Amino acid sequence: MENFIVSARKYRPDTFQTVVAQASITNTLKNAIKSSQLAHAYLFCGPRGVGKTTCARIFAQTINCTNLSPEIEACNQCDSCKAFNTSRSFNIHELDAASNNSVDDIRNLTDQVRIPPQMGKYSVYIIDEVHAFISGFNAF
Repeated sequence: MENFIVSARKYRPDTFQTVVAQASITNTLKNAIKSSQLAHAYLFCGPRGVGKTTCARIFAQTINCTNLSPEIEACNQCDSCKAFNTSRSFNIHELDAASNNSVDDIRNLTDQVRIPPQMGKYSVYIIDEVHAFISGFNAF
């Protein structure tokens, strides 16, 4: 049972090119990377299953990649990409707000933000299910 992976994660797209039906979003993100004009925060919103978290993960991997392809895709060969692909990246943090919504969880998050990126340029925090922040929202 230890090798079980949820099919949504197993078959999740891993490049901008493999994201289906979101060309306007992926092109916008790629253009921001190409022109080096990244915002300090991005808000991905929409109904369930349209690829919000997937696009955020691909974007996080791509901005920290050291060998971008001409198509503005992550190389999957550099140390940053290898760390991301094996879920051991110190630069990309995913937080599920549905289960981590207490004031103490937010304090832990703000303590993490003070640590600079270990590998690559950016520390990225992907906060999923933000609408579930109830008790910790003011602390956030």
